Amino acid sequence: MGNFIIEGAIYQEAAVLKTEPNKAIFKMTMQTADEVNQNRRMYPKAVLNEAMQNCEERMKRRAMIGELDHPVPSGNDTFDSIRQTTVLLKEVSHIIRTYEWNGNRLVGELETSSSNNGKTLLSHLRDRVGLGLSMRGMAELNRQNNVNIVKSPLMIITFDAVSLPSHKAAIVDFNEMKFEAKMLTEGCDTICTPDGICYISSYFDKLVETKIIQFYKRWV
Repeated sequence: MGNFIIEGAIYQEAAVLKTEPNKAIFKMTMQTADEVNQNRRMYPKAVLNEAMQNCEERMKRRAMIGELDHPVPSGNDTFDSIRQTTVLLKEVSHIIRTYEWNGNRLVGELETSSSNNGKTLLSHLRDRVGLGLSMRGMAELNRQNNVNIVKSPLMIITFDAVSLPSHKAAIVDFNEMKFEAKMLTEGCDTICTPDGICYISSYFDKLVETKIIQFYKRWV
C-alpha cells in the first residue's frame, strides 16, 4: 500500500459607485520537481508530470478541487485513511483549472469557488495573505541518503490551500492574479486588476486580445 503524502477600452466611470470582487483567478507555483522539499521528499519531474497528466480529465470537468487546509487527523486510522484520500465538497475552496511547466516549477491556474471556504480564501487573497499550496497524494517512497524519493505511480488527490507549504516556491504571486467583480449598481460583470482598475468583462477580454492591456506578465 502506498504512503499518504500531505503536501474597446471602457473604464468604469463615476456611474460605478462600488464594486465587490466575488472571485479570484490566479496563477502560482503549486510545487517544484527534482529538489528536496522541507519534508525531505523529492518529486522527480517525470513522476510528477505523469501524475498531473492523469488529472487533466478532472480539470476539464472542473472537478480538480481543493480544500482550505489539509484534513486534520482524528486519531482514528480507518477514518483518517479515508479522509486523506477524499476531497469533501463542503470543504472546497478552489478549483484547479489548468497547469503548465516553467522549468522545474509546476504552475497551476486556479480560481476561488463560490462556497463559504472559497469566500474565505478570496478574502485572504484580497488582504494579500501569503498563502501556499500543498499536495495531497499517494505513492511509494524510496529512501536514499535521508531523502524520500517519490516513486511512480503517484496519485494526486488534490492541492490544498495552506499557510505553510512544504515547497518554498509554492506561494501566491499577486502579480499573477485578477479579481472578478459584480457592480452593485449595475447588472453586468466587471473584472478588477490587482491595482484596483475595473473593466466590463467583455471589454477586458478584448483589451487582452488586442494587447492594449497585459495579463499574467505576458500577452494572452
